[in-house]
Amino acid sequence: MERTVEPELMEREDQVISYAKADFSEGENNFINQINHYLIKNNIHLNKKELIVDLGCGPGNISEKLSIKWPKANVVGIDGSKEMIRIAESKKKNSFNRGQLKNLRYVCADIKSLKSSEIYLKKNISLLVSNSLIHHITYLDDFFNCIERLSSNLTINFHKDLKRPNDEKSALYLKEKCGQKYNNILTNDYYASLKASYTLKELKDFIFENKLSSLEVFEEGDQYLVIYGKV
Repeated sequence: MERTVEPELMEREDQVISYAKADFSEGENNFINQINHYLIKNNIHLNKKELIVDLGCGPGNISEKLSIKWPKANVVGIDGSKEMIRIAESKKKNSFNRGQLKNLRYVCADIKSLKSSEIYLKKNISLLVSNSLIHHITYLDDFFNCIERLSSNLTINFHKDLKRPNDEKSALYLKEKCGQKYNNILTNDYYASLKASYTLKELKDFIFENKLSSLEVFEEGDQYLVIYGKV
């Protein structure tokens, strides 16, 4: 199936509200556990000297979980959508866990021009993550250029995204499954995201052609791709 680009930012109010209200906790908890497993496996410990950045943080679901999982680290959630950042800030302020989120803050910024100095002046990023961001990016160069700009030689990258189905029939099947759990707005957005996603081959080819061989990419089941390592 050919890739169909979708808008890079989610700014429509109905989209943002639907996304913010939806329960994605199972997948989000799995993502946090994957990161934690990778860090433990590589004997990496995040403490108060560390900085974690969540790219494309949306309403802050992953950012909050990162903040609670690693309370001694500083966590910054970044999104280009002002409406998403507004929701994330509101959720943090009204969260039952707000006492545990003092190490979390948000920045509204475009990843195409984002520099590390806009995030934190005195610290290099120890862990740079994103969840369901890459398919929003029209050109892979913009995503990989961003993580290269933000990363030091010690930065661990961990990025998870949807995998584009092989054909329309498969995409419609996944859309139908989504519709059994979520409303029409989320279901239609998910379908558009599936068609906008990249394939394993596209990511591997880009990494190889741009000499980013220290990054690994693998398929997780039949729906997701994971990129991890250093740049």
